[in-house]
Amino acid sequence: MPALADDLRLFRRIVSASIRSQMQYKTSFVTGLAIDSLTVFSEFLPVYFMVIKFGSLQGWSILELCILYGMVEISWAVVENLFRGFEDFGPYLIRGDVDCWLLRPRSLILQVAANEFELRRLGRVLQGCVVLAIGGIGLEFGLASWSWLALGIFGGIFFFTGVVMLGAASQFWTLGQTSELQNMLTYGGSAALTYPVSIYTRWFRRVITYAIPLAFVNYFPALAALGRLEEAGVPYWVPWMSPFVCIGVLYLARICFDAGLKRYESTGS
Repeated sequence: MPALADDLRLFRRIVSASIRSQMQYKTSFVTGLAIDSLTVFSEFLPVYFMVIKFGSLQGWSILELCILYGMVEISWAVVENLFRGFEDFGPYLIRGDVDCWLLRPRSLILQVAANEFELRRLGRVLQGCVVLAIGGIGLEFGLASWSWLALGIFGGIFFFTGVVMLGAASQFWTLGQTSELQNMLTYGGSAALTYPVSIYTRWFRRVITYAIPLAFVNYFPALAALGRLEEAGVPYWVPWMSPFVCIGVLYLARICFDAGLKRYESTGS
């Protein structure tokens, strides 16, 4: 525990230093924050206009879709803020940055995670919170429903952290050649989860439930929060599996990352 507390203090110091450096250029920061928020907001506009045009999306109202969007947006944006270093792990290996980190008596995972903290991406977290609040307040959620949303968001953070760590682990063997596959699971996965899983064809529903358990990030917890389990034909215990499945993905990613680290032999630079 003392070692963990020490690592967390170091993580906070690295992030604080990164924030101070980014705030030296306030105009650049504000511009980046605005562009980042507008870019993400534009992703929700097609959903909004489609539901306004047709009244609902296979029985899902715009407020219910706000729940799906807000949950996955918060989860993915948090991971993008805190663990962005794993997304660019291939170049670190090629440049020899990993060699420098391994020489320090600190956790490699901590150093990678804190290496590219971008404060402007917090705007995406805030935007996700606003959309989620609009949906939850509009649907008059009670404590139980809000609890399901919180469970889904924390599960999503574990899941996406596992995905980016798995992507980083693969770089030990491929040196950047699988970065597009990782982007497909993170950016593509978060975009797919903006919509209810029920609208997809059967084979794709099976893929994102059993092969790549994206449905456990927000869909099943959202069904429980909305009281739509029976209507969707989903057993009552499935949403309870969400945190275990998402933590399982992260655990698998950690095993793969450690395995890749064991075979790492330095760039020699």
